[in-house]
Amino acid sequence: MLRWRAELLLGGVTALWGGTFALVKLALQAVPPFLFMGMRFTVALGILLLVWRSAFHRFRAEELRYGSVLGLCFAAGFVLQTVGLLFTSASKSAFITGATLLVIPVMQWAIQRRQPTLWQWAGVGLALVGLWYLTAPSLEGWNVGDVLTMVSTLFWALYVVLLDEFTRHSPPVLGRTLRLTALQFAVSAAVGGAAHLLCTAMGVKALAFAPDFGHPHLWVALAYTAVLASVVATVVQTHVQRYTTPVKAALIYALEPVFASVLAWALLGELLAQRELLGAALLLASIGVAEFSRVQKGLGR
Repeated sequence: MLRWRAELLLGGVTALWGGTFALVKLALQAVPPFLFMGMRFTVALGILLLVWRSAFHRFRAEELRYGSVLGLCFAAGFVLQTVGLLFTSASKSAFITGATLLVIPVMQWAIQRRQPTLWQWAGVGLALVGLWYLTAPSLEGWNVGDVLTMVSTLFWALYVVLLDEFTRHSPPVLGRTLRLTALQFAVSAAVGGAAHLLCTAMGVKALAFAPDFGHPHLWVALAYTAVLASVVATVVQTHVQRYTTPVKAALIYALEPVFASVLAWALLGELLAQRELLGAALLLASIGVAEFSRVQKGLGR
């Protein structure tokens, strides 16, 4: 697959993720977050097993290992970020999570010995400025929520780099992609369910209140997040991210709040201020800046 096509598909994945913010915000009025996490990935796993059941007759040992590690990284990032939101603001959480951009180049070098280019670092810096304008966080008074969110970024970054490491040297076979994806869903569903039971036992009301399964937005959000934002998005991400670098993938994923803002405007009537529009523009520009090194190589030839 051509690199630009893979990156375009990852942009589509990011757009699907962006749609989850508005819908999940509505769904979490009805069910606690970890219960919703367990439901989402259980449904996603069921769809995979039902639609592509012939792909799961046999798992290789490395697939079990890789899929479980990826699932643990994803689930840990999600849980830490969710708990962190109890103590910090949504804008600060979004900015700290976006700081994953700084961690990924370092992890790429440490794990893969692949040195990011100067232009990629420039793109990362520009993207962080864009995130700052888009999220407008107040960084005063750091607390335990900020620390938990920062730790979650390590797991998100590790996920992106390990996904590249686990897939780029293997043939792009759909069956292998589906098995890796199914294992990620299984681990995430188990962690979500366990976290919900733990919060219920501890009496953490903010994370374990009584669910309202008759809420009108719950099932729409569950269908979207399970089918589009999980099955479609994760299968595509797992299959095509190998065709680009972790740093470039991270810059594309950083567009998630841009898509989220557009959908929040369409679904919830939330409008972007001029500062936020500038941030969105800088995020888009960061991807072009990161491409300059490839342009220079092409001109050199």
